[in-house]
Amino acid sequence: MSGKKVSLSGEVHISTGSVYTTVDALEALKVIGIAYGLYSRAEDRMDSRVMLEDGERPALVLQEDVSHHGSPQWETVRVITDAPEQIHRYLAFRETVKIVRQMEIELDCQAREEKSPKKKGAQGHER
Repeated sequence: MSGKKVSLSGEVHISTGSVYTTVDALEALKVIGIAYGLYSRAEDRMDSRVMLEDGERPALVLQEDVSHHGSPQWETVRVITDAPEQIHRYLAFRETVKIVRQMEIELDCQAREEKSPKKKGAQGHER
């Protein structure tokens, strides 16, 4: 089985005869997407974005904010792809990344709520 190989960084755990690496799941997903041309690091930066330009021939393009302050002024710097199937795949993968990111945010909020100290109420000291 041949396929793409990606490098990930994380924590190494050594057990009897085995080595395991723990990586951030969302970052691993993004790196896999990058390897297959389904994601761009531009998605994570404030000064760039990936957009679908409609026109005679739709294309997925990388745009950068060329303004230095105030409202962004987006300028197309390169075409990522104009192949319809690849555009469809990219947009679907980007949606998957958004869903996973939202799930992580929700899980973080739940964990914080569980860790936060309970308000004094019925269990408070009475005088």
